[in-house]
Amino acid sequence: MADDARKQLLLAAQTDNVELAESILDADPPIAYDINFTDGIGNTALHYACENISADVLDRLLNEEVDVDVQNTLAGDTPLHVACRVANEEARNWLAPTETKNHAGLRAVDTIVGAKADTELGKKLIDMLTVTRAEAQLGADDIAYDDGPPSDVEA
Repeated sequence: MADDARKQLLLAAQTDNVELAESILDADPPIAYDINFTDGIGNTALHYACENISADVLDRLLNEEVDVDVQNTLAGDTPLHVACRVANEEARNWLAPTETKNHAGLRAVDTIVGAKADTELGKKLIDMLTVTRAEAQLGADDIAYDDGPPSDVEA
């Protein structure tokens, strides 16, 4: 049954079938499954959701303990690498910073090149990933406050 659940989860991600995904993720009694299961080329349900712009299943998968840095065996791409190749606004709504490199030594942001980098979406993706990466590297000590730190930040 677990093997069937894994295959169904991959199919749900490929076809944006949120009902199928939820029949596995929310089954009562629970069904054994691995949210980070990889197929023969190393893709997870998250890879397929990104590749196929399966926004509903993508949103549902991100509510699970899914590993966003799983690299496929084909090119070493993470789901974010895959998402950066898709020119669709829905696909970029979940972007998060990652330094994971594929087999070619490229981060997801590095895959937005050439004509793609000159498009409005490409520019927004590059800006978003660059800003998010910079923000992730900042600590409370790196921020200057005019009136002292906010009450929820230790001085």
